[in-house]
Amino acid sequence: MEENINNLDQLENDKKAKSSFISHDLLISTKSELQNIEILKFITYLPELLKPSIEQSIYHKIEEVVFELMKTPEKLDDESMINKLINITNERVDLDRAVFKSKSEDIKKFIALLMKEYENSLLLSDNSSSKLEIFKNDLESLEISEHSNRELRILHAKLADLIYNIETNLDDSKVQLKKGKETCSKLEKNIVKLQDDLEKLKIEKDIDFLTGALNRRGYTSVILKVENRFVTFNSNYAIIFIDIDNFKEINDENGHECGDVILKSFSTILKKLMREEDVLCRYGGEEFVILVSYTEEEEVYKYIKRVKEIIDSHKFIYNKDLRVKVGFSAGVAYRTKYNSYEDAMKYADILLYKAKHEGKSRIIFDNSKVLV
Repeated sequence: MEENINNLDQLENDKKAKSSFISHDLLISTKSELQNIEILKFITYLPELLKPSIEQSIYHKIEEVVFELMKTPEKLDDESMINKLINITNERVDLDRAVFKSKSEDIKKFIALLMKEYENSLLLSDNSSSKLEIFKNDLESLEISEHSNRELRILHAKLADLIYNIETNLDDSKVQLKKGKETCSKLEKNIVKLQDDLEKLKIEKDIDFLTGALNRRGYTSVILKVENRFVTFNSNYAIIFIDIDNFKEINDENGHECGDVILKSFSTILKKLMREEDVLCRYGGEEFVILVSYTEEEEVYKYIKRVKEIIDSHKFIYNKDLRVKVGFSAGVAYRTKYNSYEDAMKYADILLYKAKHEGKSRIIFDNSKVLV
C-alpha cells in the first residue's frame, strides 16, 4: 500500500513538471511571436523614420531596404543590414546638407540683388535719408536664430556695412536702376522656365515618348509602390505580360513608321480600358506590362477579354490606303500565388512564351484558364 502511495505522488509530481515545461514553452513561443509583430511594425515605420527632410532622390533606396526586410524580417539583426541602414542614413543627411547649402547660396545671391535694387531706389527717392534710417534700425533689431549658419551671420554683417556705405555716398545713377530692373525681369523669366523644364524632365524621364506609357525606369519605381500596398494592405494585383503578334513582319512589310503608329494606337486602347489605379508600361519593343488591381480574379479576366475583343475587331489605320489587322498574346499571373513580385513577373513571361508557341492570339492565366 505504501508503495502505491509513493507511485501516485511521483505521478502527480511528473504531471506538474510537465505542465510547467509546457507553460514555459508556450510563454517563449508567445513572446517570440510578439517580438516578430513588433519587428514588422518597426519595419513598416522605417520609411517615415528614414524619410529625407529635403532631398528625395534617395527614397527609392529606402523602399528597397524596407521591402527586403518585409520579406525577411530576421535580417534586421544582420550586421550587413545594419551597415546598409547606417549608410543610407548618412547619405540622406549628406544630401540634405548639400541641398541646404545650395539653397543658402541662392538666398545670398537673391538678397544681394534686392539690396542693390534697394540702394538704387533710395537714390531716386525724395526722402532717402528717412527710409535709410528706418531700414538701418530694422536691421539692427533683426534677431538671427542661433541655428542659422555662419554664412547668414556674415551676410547680416555685410548688410550693415552696406547701409553705412549708402549713408556716406548716395551718388549713383538711374541707369543702374534700369539695368537692375531688367536683370530682375530676366531672372524671373529664367526661374519660371527652369521650373517648367524641371517639371517636364521629371515626367518625361519615366514616360515612353512614343506610347505615353511608363518606360522600364518608371515601371521599376511604380512596381515597388504597388508591391508595398500588397504587402502592407493586402491590395491584390495581377501582372499581365503582353506581346503584339507578328510585329516584326508588320515592320518589314509596311515600314517602322507604320509600326510606331500601331504601338501608339495599341497603347491608347489599353489605357482607355484601364482604371485609374491600374498601371501600363511599355516593357520593350512591342511588349507591354499591365498591373491590374482586383478584388476577384474574374475582374482581371473580364478586363483582358474586353481588350482582346476590341483589338480583334479593330484595324489599325496607318494611312487612307493601309489598314493593318493586329493580334496579341499574353500571360497573366496573380501576385498572391508567388513569393515575390519578381517570381510573378517571371511566370507571366513564361505563360506569354507558351501562348506564342501554342498558336498566338491567346491569353494564358496561371489558374489554368485560356482565352482564345
